[in-house]
Formats: sequence, C-alpha cells, structure tokens
Amino acid sequence: MGVAPTTPELRAAVEANLFPASRAAVEPWDEFPWHGPDTAKINASQALAIDLFGTLKLSSDKDIVLGSLARDLGLPAEGPWKVCLEWSDISPNHMRETARTAVDVVLSSPRALIFVECKFTEISGAKCSQRKPIAKGANRGIVQCNGSYALQTNLANKLESRCALTAKAIRYWEVIPQVFNLTSDIDYSPCPFAGPWFQWMRNLTVCHAVARSQGQQPAFVLAYADGPTLPVAGHVRSLDWQTFLGHTRPEAIQCHAVSFQEILGLIQKAAPDNPVWSELSAWVDNKIKVVCATRAEAKHSHRHRLAAINQ
Repeated sequence: MGVAPTTPELRAAVEANLFPASRAAVEPWDEFPWHGPDTAKINASQALAIDLFGTLKLSSDKDIVLGSLARDLGLPAEGPWKVCLEWSDISPNHMRETARTAVDVVLSSPRALIFVECKFTEISGAKCSQRKPIAKGANRGIVQCNGSYALQTNLANKLESRCALTAKAIRYWEVIPQVFNLTSDIDYSPCPFAGPWFQWMRNLTVCHAVARSQGQQPAFVLAYADGPTLPVAGHVRSLDWQTFLGHTRPEAIQCHAVSFQEILGLIQKAAPDNPVWSELSAWVDNKIKVVCATRAEAKHSHRHRLAAINQ
C-alpha cells in the first residue's frame, strides 16, 4: 500500500475525487490503506471502488442491495451484510504468503463471501512475481521460474519444485485443484498462472479458503469500468477471459466479471426510492466518460506524432 495522503492539499484532492456520500467510509483517514497520491486522480480504481462500495457500506440499503447481488451470483441472500474496503489476509494467512493477498472490497454475510477486485484503466491482472528478475541483493537479476509448471530448480534458493512458490511453502497449488479444473501433479507448459491469470487465481484460492474456514459460500467478482478505451472492459469480452472461466469450478466458487454500471443498475433496481444511487450513477458515468475521452484523445495525438515522424 502507498503512503496516506495526509498533507492538506493532497487530502483535499483525494476528497474531491470521492463521491461525497462515500467519504466517511475511509475514516479514520490516517489509518486507511491508501494506494498513495494516485487516489486523487480521476482514473484511480481505488477512488472508484470507494465511490461505490464506500457509499454502500454506509447506506441503510446495504442488506437489500447485497442480498440482490448475492442472488444474482448464486449465493445465499440473507444478511446481515458487511462491507470491508481494502481487506488483507493478515490472519491466519490462509495461503502462507509472504506478501499477503489484498482485495479491494470484501462483502460478507454469515453464509456468503464475495471478493471484489476493482479495475478502471489497468491493463489486466497482476503477474506472478517469480517471473520477474530479483531487484536487489545477492541474487539480483535472477529469475526464479522458467514460466512452466514443471520440475525445475530455483536459481536463487536452489529449491526444486514444479512451482517456485510451492517450494517456499505457499499453498496456491494445494488449493488450485479445488477451484480450477487443473491438477497439481502434472506438468503445464506454460504455467496457466505465469501471466495475468495469476491475480485472479490468488483471489479465487484465498476467497475459497477463507469461505471454507468460515462456513460460507464464496464468489469472486471482477468489477470493471466499462468504456470503449478501457483495457479490462475489452479483456472480459475476450477469448482469454472465457478460457480462464472455463478452467474454474463453479460448484466450488462463482467467478463473474460485472461492470460498475451493471452494479449501479442492480442497486437502483433494488433500492429505487433512494436518490443517492442515481446521483452516484451520474458521478461514476461522468468519471468513465472523462477518462475514456482523455484516453481516446491521447491515442489520437500519439498517432499524429507518429505520422509526423514518419513523413
């Protein structure tokens, strides 16, 4: 997580970028897990998540709205429901991770658990760290995994395993067969999770493990801003996303991509008499419209610059 935006100027900029009804959801301000100064930017996914789910956290409509969302996801609807912003698997560390899985939003009831990962202008999910060269220290520059799920030796610690993370006692491949149509005792080349599927895999395995420990039914939602120039909006309509979904086991955990606009539509349908939801919908639509227009203009300008260079 980044540094809290505590200077008066930066705090004012972040507050201005949050929907007014959501601002109290991040108090105490100095203790909230901010992503840093970027939350002040109009295209910040953290701010967009707070806009929607922070407002929902404080709303008297929370139980009826989240009950409706749960039903759509095939989960038990009854509450009471809780909304947690910027959840982290601190204890008991279900995957035995060194860098704990962090989730933008967790929605929970006595019988259901929903992990929500929010994306705005990001390209896709985060990739596995073991494919990146070590940044510093005695092993600087060493890549710990060759990109396949196959028996190999980690050149940094000399441990042998199909997965460098498994050799470090991290439990992903212990849980993967429970939530994916994959098995841990055969080779995959390349590894299914060497690329951007890695973040979704972490979300699903941790959500499943937490839900099982608490007697809940789990679901993972990729909440994305839908717009013509936004990469994740394209990603969830791609063959790659459909292939990923084809590997999941719905009977173990539901997995869905749902746009912010779709969630707001569901909220307005579930709680039609509360004007805050139409106001929030207009706020979110404006953010997405501005960001899409800015990205389109930047792409147009870049093409013109390239054309001028090539003349």
